[in-house]
Amino acid sequence: MGKFQKTMVFWLSIICLFPYPLLAQTIYTTQIKAIHAAIGSSHIDPGIKRLVQEIEAVFKYTDYRLIKNKQMDLRKNQTGIIDLPGNRTLAVTPVDINGNRITYKIRIEKNQASVFQTQVLLKNHSSITIGGPQYKKGVLLLNIKGDVR
Repeated sequence: MGKFQKTMVFWLSIICLFPYPLLAQTIYTTQIKAIHAAIGSSHIDPGIKRLVQEIEAVFKYTDYRLIKNKQMDLRKNQTGIIDLPGNRTLAVTPVDINGNRITYKIRIEKNQASVFQTQVLLKNHSSITIGGPQYKKGVLLLNIKGDVR
């Protein structure tokens, strides 16, 4: 066997050990922060002060409390789930990356029935905050951060 054939056998062996789809899958590091926002006291949890400074021009609440913070490493079309108060769940699914933009499908379910769904286009390495359902004389805000490297 010549040098070329030995090299080809070597690389084919490596490819068989590590199937291409496993090597090629993009990881979407997705962080979800569920925040209870209300009007009343002027409390802001220390871990979300910078986030609140960014969103307070849109959301006119005075009380912001972080109730869930979860980071997930997801693959394309893999759904990450986070439990929310009030028998709700949030399902987040990265469906594509095009250039510097990540597309996420977002769904909120209550008692296993869909009550809200949308799709967002998120700049890579950034976040978006969307208003969620009412909860305890306020609302749930959902901050979704996406990061693909």
